[in-house]
Amino acid sequence: MLFKEKDPNLGSIALSHTLPAKPRNDTSPPLFARVNQHQLHLYTEAQRKKYERNKVQQKIQEFKRFIENYRRHIVCVVLFSAITTGVFVERAYYYAFASPSTGIAQTTFVGIIISRGSAACISFMYSYILLTMCRNLITVLRETFLNHYIPFDAAVDFHRWVAMAALIFSVLHTAGHVVNVYIFSVMPLSVLSCLFSSVFMNDGSQLPQKYYWWFFQTIPGMTGVLLLVILAVMYVFATHHFRRVSFQGFWITHHLYVLLYVLVIIHGSYALIQQPRFHIYFIIPALIYSTDKLLSLSRKKVEISVVKAELLPSGVTHLCFQRPQDFDYKSGQWVRIACVALGTTEYHPFTLTSAPHEGTLSLHIRAVGPWTTRLRELYSPESLALISKLPKLYLDGPFGEGHQEWNKFEVSVLVGGGIGVTPFASILKDLVFKSSISSKLLCKKVYFIWVTRTQRQFEWLADIIREVEEADRNDLVSVHIYITQLAEKFDLRTTMLYICERHFQKVLNKSLFTGLRSITHFGRPPFVPFFNSLQEVHPEVQKIGVFSCGPPGMTKSVEKACRQLNKKDQTYFAHHYENF
Repeated sequence: MLFKEKDPNLGSIALSHTLPAKPRNDTSPPLFARVNQHQLHLYTEAQRKKYERNKVQQKIQEFKRFIENYRRHIVCVVLFSAITTGVFVERAYYYAFASPSTGIAQTTFVGIIISRGSAACISFMYSYILLTMCRNLITVLRETFLNHYIPFDAAVDFHRWVAMAALIFSVLHTAGHVVNVYIFSVMPLSVLSCLFSSVFMNDGSQLPQKYYWWFFQTIPGMTGVLLLVILAVMYVFATHHFRRVSFQGFWITHHLYVLLYVLVIIHGSYALIQQPRFHIYFIIPALIYSTDKLLSLSRKKVEISVVKAELLPSGVTHLCFQRPQDFDYKSGQWVRIACVALGTTEYHPFTLTSAPHEGTLSLHIRAVGPWTTRLRELYSPESLALISKLPKLYLDGPFGEGHQEWNKFEVSVLVGGGIGVTPFASILKDLVFKSSISSKLLCKKVYFIWVTRTQRQFEWLADIIREVEEADRNDLVSVHIYITQLAEKFDLRTTMLYICERHFQKVLNKSLFTGLRSITHFGRPPFVPFFNSLQEVHPEVQKIGVFSCGPPGMTKSVEKACRQLNKKDQTYFAHHYENF
């Protein structure tokens, strides 16, 4: 069976894909018509019944599919929120009704409830947020049954969500203490000496302390102010804008978390209102995080020799380096590397483009920031001529992420934008290799879509795709390349290029631009018609995995198409994405 795909500029273009033959006893009308021996089959009739729904039914179906796709996320967020709420309510109730009568709650009822409840939430959140950064632990656990219940691939998103919630509670905690300090600063010394007998003495020689004394001349006050400053700095430099401008700034400021935890411990140790409780939440996550960190540090001490370095078009640097002993990984996983020759020890994440069966590891790194630009300059022929050897790297990983789930679907769609194609280079090579050795695979078909601005931007990947095409004896992979720049100026020149491309594709079964069997299109991928056609091409498949990596605009388009089709009671598209 075959299906057609709409070109955004020049009507319908037929794409050829092989499907199971029609059963002999099937008396249904023919689905395809052959125009002539040179023309490709066109899809003409759907095999499934279309369900027409009103808007209310569509919204209900959309809601059901949303719950199905994000049920693990929803359960974790609800559970974490419920625990946080419970912690807040428990402390608030205790100081409102169950605490020993010290007079503090009676003096500043609202302030003490807000400050103590939010303090408990902060202690819980800032402790268990460490678990979201245990990369080695997450990589191991995502291969267990727990991955069916916990969305480990959303660890970074959950980290951001918890951090934002913790910041809100930190502000709420500060607001509660502002109320407390205001009341204490206008209170007679005789009352203060009763409330804080270890701090104040009512001997007539001491005047009530002003508000600034509480903030800048006490241990809880000074550490609290410092904590707010550190949090502000960490949050500002963790924003998307600052990470893009200066990753080193993000790297340095985020390591202030060590000082943050030290100040939190000191902040509560003064026991002005209650005995320290932070350790109740902190000890277990801290031990787990420390163990995970020590494992990463043990790997970071080993230098890795670079075997090959190439400067490819579009600012892409190809590094091939030795594979450490006992370095086991899966296609689609990523590593963190550091290069001391650059004068810094900061680590940057990149997806491996080598396949697990290969003897070396490889990365394709695009120069889009200061660090990657300096790395490209370091491995340029001019720099290598001066130092006469390839600088070594430090390696940390591998770490798991959503793209490695490609082999858990019978049909997978891989969508890469620009340099976002890197995880799929590894997946394609791994798929074809496993097929060549007759390895048992659940995945029967992979559609690879690469969206690129110009044909020059995919020149460095042509060799990888050609290698995949030559090794793909079972027609497992279908590759489509979309050039978006030409569609912006669809003039006579572009039209002629289009005609020549289609002629070459028909006569020689090769692309004029790439020399590959992969189909080259002009314009942006029509994701909705494409995914809709997949439902007809693979009617027996109930769930199709869609994996996208690239700029946010592209991944949002893929997500929108998946959601639109998931409103129907047909094949379900499970979308996993990564932005850069």
